[in-house]
Amino acid sequence: MPDTGPRDLTRPGLVCCDEAVAGIPVSVRDSTFVGRDAEVGQIRSMVAALAEGRGGVLLITGEAGIGKSALLAAGLAGAYELGCRCLWAAADELVARFPLRTLLDCLTAEEQAEITGPATASPTGFGMSADPVLAMVERQLAVVDRICARGPAVWVLDDLQWADEATLLAWNRLSRAVDQLPLLLIGSARPVPHRAEVAGLQRTLLGRGATVLPLHPLRPAEIDRLLDGLLTRSAGPALRRFAQRAGGNPLYLTELVDALVREDRLALLGHVAELSAPGAEPDLPSSLTAAIADRLEFLSDSTIQVLRLAAVLGTEFSVLELGTVSGKTATDLIGVIDEAVTASVLVGQGEHLVFRHPLLRQALYQSIPAGVRIALHHQAAHALADAHAPAERIAEQLTAAPEALNGWAFDWLAEHYPSLTRKSASTAAGLLEQAVTVVPADAPARDRLEAALAAVSFLMSHRDRAEESARRVLARTDRPELIGEMSWILAYALMRAKRQADALEAIASALAGPELRPLWRARLVAEQALMLLVCQRHDDARPVIAEALAAGERLGDPLTIGYALHTQSLMDMRDGDTWASVRTIRRALAAIGDDPETADLRQVLLANQMSFLGMLDAWDEVEACRHEAVALAEQASTARLCMVYVGAAEQLFSQGRWDDALAALESIADQLPDPAAWPEISASYAAIRALIAGHRDDRATLSDGVAEAQRAAETQTRHEIVFLALRAQAIEEERAGRPGRALAALRQCLDPDHSASRRSLRNQLLPPLTRLATELGEPQLAREAAEAAADDAVREPLPPKTAAADRCRGLAEPDAAAVLAAADYYRAHGRPLELAESLEDAAVVLAGDGELAAARRAFTEAAEVYLGLGAAWDLMRAESRMRPFGIRRGQRGPRRRPSNGWASLTPTELKVTRQVAAGKSNPDIATELFLSRRTVQTHVSHILAKLNAGSRIEIARIAARHLEPDRQARSIS
Repeated sequence: MPDTGPRDLTRPGLVCCDEAVAGIPVSVRDSTFVGRDAEVGQIRSMVAALAEGRGGVLLITGEAGIGKSALLAAGLAGAYELGCRCLWAAADELVARFPLRTLLDCLTAEEQAEITGPATASPTGFGMSADPVLAMVERQLAVVDRICARGPAVWVLDDLQWADEATLLAWNRLSRAVDQLPLLLIGSARPVPHRAEVAGLQRTLLGRGATVLPLHPLRPAEIDRLLDGLLTRSAGPALRRFAQRAGGNPLYLTELVDALVREDRLALLGHVAELSAPGAEPDLPSSLTAAIADRLEFLSDSTIQVLRLAAVLGTEFSVLELGTVSGKTATDLIGVIDEAVTASVLVGQGEHLVFRHPLLRQALYQSIPAGVRIALHHQAAHALADAHAPAERIAEQLTAAPEALNGWAFDWLAEHYPSLTRKSASTAAGLLEQAVTVVPADAPARDRLEAALAAVSFLMSHRDRAEESARRVLARTDRPELIGEMSWILAYALMRAKRQADALEAIASALAGPELRPLWRARLVAEQALMLLVCQRHDDARPVIAEALAAGERLGDPLTIGYALHTQSLMDMRDGDTWASVRTIRRALAAIGDDPETADLRQVLLANQMSFLGMLDAWDEVEACRHEAVALAEQASTARLCMVYVGAAEQLFSQGRWDDALAALESIADQLPDPAAWPEISASYAAIRALIAGHRDDRATLSDGVAEAQRAAETQTRHEIVFLALRAQAIEEERAGRPGRALAALRQCLDPDHSASRRSLRNQLLPPLTRLATELGEPQLAREAAEAAADDAVREPLPPKTAAADRCRGLAEPDAAAVLAAADYYRAHGRPLELAESLEDAAVVLAGDGELAAARRAFTEAAEVYLGLGAAWDLMRAESRMRPFGIRRGQRGPRRRPSNGWASLTPTELKVTRQVAAGKSNPDIATELFLSRRTVQTHVSHILAKLNAGSRIEIARIAARHLEPDRQARSIS
């Protein structure tokens, strides 16, 4: 390969002149390395496995200077030749790096752009919390998926103990994928300082089977070899004895030898001969820190001063940044940089400079008095701001010394907090909190800073802080735009805290004032309409919806129009008109478009549209809507993500795709929000898992899920959530031999005090209610349930409700033809559970009429469907109901799917397997199959376990053996 210049992993887009060390930073691979043969062999063994498609996780631990990075450089030296891409990142201790910045720096510019933008949520956060950092984590995982689809990858995170929380989260999430991606994660860390977050990550990684390599001091023979490598001639016995002072720490030993060379005192130790007297030993540094400081003493004062400014900037910096903060031109800096490079303090890496070792930078940084450090950070921040540097670089400096925020920083923060929030909401919030604490009461920026803190706090779901800040601004300001925005945030925060009356009061107070601008007045009216609907004040809400919609259209404001139509769609559903609700949602989606300010509202509308279309059995539209909703939720990574996944799982359950539903729920299991804050999500999540467990006769999961769903549903007014919990409870009671209690749970849907919207959603509860009433000898209750189903079908003559009415009537009268008509509908419209239940009911009615042959046919088809779903409890119940008629399931016919092997794969898993065999990445498979990347990852994990495969390559090999005969059979036919 031609020499095209050095490549450092942390500077993307460059080419390495030596394929064997591609991706390994110059500062690491230039170091002398000896020994560690077993450890090097372990790393190379893992790299060899990676080249064959098997990923893994490796943790290297040891004190500073013990050689962790050098070991990695030696172990990974041949990775490039094996086709592995190497990514190398190093965390930074002294300056707070922005979330994920460390990991981003070792990707190409195109890959970074895919992760960092564009932002899809408004930084002011209307609607619900949006965490751009979590969004970046999600997008980064997708990028890694695609990198690994192109070939094996090694990703090193050096100095893991200094990594920010977002980087630790990303590392945690990536570690779950190594069983299915050709990805080797390697982290190195010192044992101190102890950070709870890092310790927690290490425990998690160990629990997932990570390999740990603790590095101990070099042995005497290895110290001798290192000395020989550092010197031009063989070291004498005295020098070898002196080298033992380093305690087996290679960096310390290197610094000691360099100090001897610098001071021309090597002869005193008898480079070739013995010392003449013990007292002749030179006075050299007694610790690694002192040795590092000793190296710096040989630099000129002017170079030291510039390097201290460089240390303030971070471990890595550009010449342009150094010139900006030092006030020197690039020409002025040439001599300083040359001296620092010659002294092995700095190393050139692409367009940047890097401290050769973090301890060098630490020594420089800590040599600056604390008060001076604070001043330097603010000087650097101001200079970078004047040079229009990226907001995150300026914020890094301000974050390093927030206690000294002053006038220019207040103005800068008030102006740039939106862009800062998109990079890191927590960083923006921390700086804003500090600024609000120290900003003078009469400063022009005070109210803007407090308003920004309210917006960012609301964005992060810190509702108490958002309320407090918003109220303080409203008490002081007379600026119309702040009054409007703070009133909106205050009201929404109160609503999310279940304080609807307070929310309406806040809106009314704002609307009563003359200061509001027309835009904010319209938005608050739209918010008021939603609050009235939430408070069940439907008649009051109707005219307010109309007022908001008219104002929004007059002003051309997508947010006002979108919220007014969103509220109208809920009103349509409350009135029992599902199609009208869907049409209104479509109108709202068209009105708001892809405006970032309405991104959260778009997710709400898509989630509702998916749910309402599911009530209409419009599965093709549900599929498209689910795909769009999940893609948007993952891209924005808001609290809506779990809501969207739970809604998708509910629709998948209705379609009989239970394994897919469970995979969707499993994808978010570790990100479920606090049940106290989001009970609707917790209730739905638990109820769906309980429903599937109940039908599949997993009694332990059923019991736990029902209890959790009932707790979370106690505060709910959303009837679909309450009904999910009731369905699961009824299964648990009936399975436990308490059918009367199951009947009592289901009959709640007949309560005449409940609203029209509850009646419009109960068509899935009325058939099992009718069945149980009939079986328990309560014909009057069965007729009431059948009449309720018929009434619902008349009020809203939709095919699913007509089918439910037929089934209930057929059970209550009884009339087998009516039940079979319902079964025909369910068969044609993709509701397998309802199909099997209807066939089971029809078989009982037919057998009771003496039509045993027809009953047996209906029962046989029902059993086949139940087996396909894995609905063991339903099959047992059906067999029990048919037993009095002498009808039993034959020994032939389908059997339950095995738990492992090719035959155990579900239909979706088979589709995913074919895509994996074709070499596609998880994001590409998700796009192809209208799934989410998370769900595909869950499916691949299940496939690996079922096929006992160790990698995607093995999946492809196994698939080839099974799929080729299938293709040949299809070709012959």
